[in-house]
Amino acid sequence: MMAASRRVGFVGLGLMGAPMAANVARAGFPLTVFNRSPHKAAPLKDMGAHVAMSPMEVAERSDVVITMLTDADAVGAVLAGDDGMLAAAGEGRISLDMSTISPEQSLALERLVEEHGWRRLEAPVYGSTGPAREGTLGILVGGDAGVLATCRSLLETMGSRIFHMGPMGAGAVAKLAFNLLVASQFNGLAEAMSLAVKGGVDARAAGEVFLATAVASDLLKRKVGAIVDEDYTPAFPLKHLHKDLGLMLQAGHALGVSLPATAAIHETYTGARSRGLGDLDSIAVYRHLAELAGEGAGR
Repeated sequence: MMAASRRVGFVGLGLMGAPMAANVARAGFPLTVFNRSPHKAAPLKDMGAHVAMSPMEVAERSDVVITMLTDADAVGAVLAGDDGMLAAAGEGRISLDMSTISPEQSLALERLVEEHGWRRLEAPVYGSTGPAREGTLGILVGGDAGVLATCRSLLETMGSRIFHMGPMGAGAVAKLAFNLLVASQFNGLAEAMSLAVKGGVDARAAGEVFLATAVASDLLKRKVGAIVDEDYTPAFPLKHLHKDLGLMLQAGHALGVSLPATAAIHETYTGARSRGLGDLDSIAVYRHLAELAGEGAGR
């Protein structure tokens, strides 16, 4: 178990990272944070966190550094860029990466980290902004079981379900598989709603039917309401799911796994993102499909 006296760093204070870091601070871990946009760190400073001027400063002040970033390029830049984390001596430090990246990328980052004397876990999460605030995320860990044991109490401040998926890369591929199911549900709902509305069915009435049947999931229950209310406030931005769909296809190609439906969904999300919907919630793919169907499907 990791005592709360162990020093924790957190890099990446976006929609997910900021509430996750806040839960770490509430648990009493000495916390140092960094974000490229410094104003996002202000609420954490008010909670007692030290705001660093660089990832290297975060590492120098921390035993474990969490990264929660958009993609592998961003993680690599934070690790090895100017004033990066790895400029701080390893000395048993742990890099705990909670970003969603591919298994190949995760293994490459592990090699980079180990060259500098650090240890590493991958720990991508499932759940969106609500569970991030509540500390009830699911965490899919890949890496050494001993390192996980060292970090478990820290992970428990952010998640209520912690799964050890296997060696490095297993957590990353498990997260992509999970997000494949999420994308399938979002796309299926968007297509079903577009068909119903273009056919003259009121969106609210169509949603009531969907949610009264066996196909309803907790995820669809939330997203039906978003479509009906035209509320695309991002819990999981469309651009991030689009990125993940690309990673799923890359992993499928590398592993020899055919993902034909995922390829089609990726194309749909490419179209939605090209229409400027990337910063909206992922279910805004419905808006894209409604526009393609013509004004009758628009709301």
